[in-house]
Amino acid sequence: EGGVSTGSILNVKKTFSSYNDIEVLMPNATFTFKIQADTVKNGEKDKKSGLDIKTGIMGEGLVDQIVTYTNDSKPVDKEKNVNFDFSKVEFPNVGIYRYKVSEEKGNVAGVRYDDKTWTVDVYVVSENGNFIPKYIISTTTENDKKPIVFDNEFTTTSLIVKKQVLGNSGDKTEGFDFTLLLKENSLFEKGKQVSLIKITSDQKEEKVKVTIGEKYDFKLKDGEQVKLDKLPIGINYQVNEKDANTNGYTTTAAILEGNGTSQPYTLDSLKETDLSIDTITVTNKRDTQVPTG
Repeated sequence: EGGVSTGSILNVKKTFSSYNDIEVLMPNATFTFKIQADTVKNGEKDKKSGLDIKTGIMGEGLVDQIVTYTNDSKPVDKEKNVNFDFSKVEFPNVGIYRYKVSEEKGNVAGVRYDDKTWTVDVYVVSENGNFIPKYIISTTTENDKKPIVFDNEFTTTSLIVKKQVLGNSGDKTEGFDFTLLLKENSLFEKGKQVSLIKITSDQKEEKVKVTIGEKYDFKLKDGEQVKLDKLPIGINYQVNEKDANTNGYTTTAAILEGNGTSQPYTLDSLKETDLSIDTITVTNKRDTQVPTG
């Protein structure tokens, strides 16, 4: 209760408190929690108990603890627990043995790791000739007694594909054939799904699922777009227009990243998602010259 536990087990909770949307795909990721001896200056005493505060002693049961999330994890699965067990540590005397607990900073794209370090004091007493952990206190950096919680966040991004038809003989009622491919990787497996919204020229919205690792076919007319607004960060995509440069049209594509400037996009080329929203506009232009002679 309030960062104080009785006995030899220290519980560590891991969560993604802001993960509440069932349509957002959790990356395949592991998170590692470390316990280390915290160095204490000689002669430090705890005012309340009179016990000496000592540098923690490592031993069996104090190994890295790992929690795993997968693409199948949902908001109901976001809380996980691990334990550090002090019962097998050989303490040489009574006292308060000090440790620190932290989360290892990983490299999963889009994940913010929790950089807090918790201080853990293990109160060791003598019972039947043995030195045993009687209770454990965990505090945050502000010396606030609290149960240990590491809270991570992960961010999604957006991809928008728009169609534009220009020129004096461009047909604005014609639907052009597109494909979108989301490439699987170690974080996001083939067969998992993300949501896509198609916005038609009269602003109607149709919602569908796109499967990672499978080409998704769709049609866009002038002024229409598709939007993936819960797209994972760190996944590669390819956008292509099958009808490019046919029927007298000249086809160009441009990509706008976040608030940057528009750059050419090569159709069907690989692009990795990041924090900035990608907007790809594919333009078909057709001009017919007046026939003479």
